[in-house]
Amino acid sequence: METKVLLPARGFPGWVEAVAAVAVDVEPADALTVVVLHVFDDDEVATTKSNLDVDDMDVHDLAERKSGVSTAVDRLDEAGVDYRVRGVVEKASPAQAILSAANDEDVDRIYMYSRKRSPAGKAVFGSDLQDVLLNATVPVVVTPPTMS
Repeated sequence: METKVLLPARGFPGWVEAVAAVAVDVEPADALTVVVLHVFDDDEVATTKSNLDVDDMDVHDLAERKSGVSTAVDRLDEAGVDYRVRGVVEKASPAQAILSAANDEDVDRIYMYSRKRSPAGKAVFGSDLQDVLLNATVPVVVTPPTMS
């Protein structure tokens, strides 16, 4: 049976590598497809295009150039896992972009990384992971911070 999972790849490459490693270890590689997602905001799209000195590159191609995505792709390549890179621009909430992508891609699971954060830190800064956990319509596999 074919399994499709979503792996949001934004942030520190070590976190992304840990999540990709868990997905590869848990899922059967011969029947796995991973959608590696990078969520951009408007500023990051402009900055990335400027850094790469390109004007006409779409967000999927830009996503392939992000270090977190490259780290995930390298790990998936090593394991022989099929993958596809997707970039999206989200103005309001990365969590909403993750939930929308999970729905659009019809994934079976979402794999995410958990950072240590105090309850006060979550209340002040919010938590994309918490929003995804509370609103996802598919199981969410959370990689603990001790994995990286």
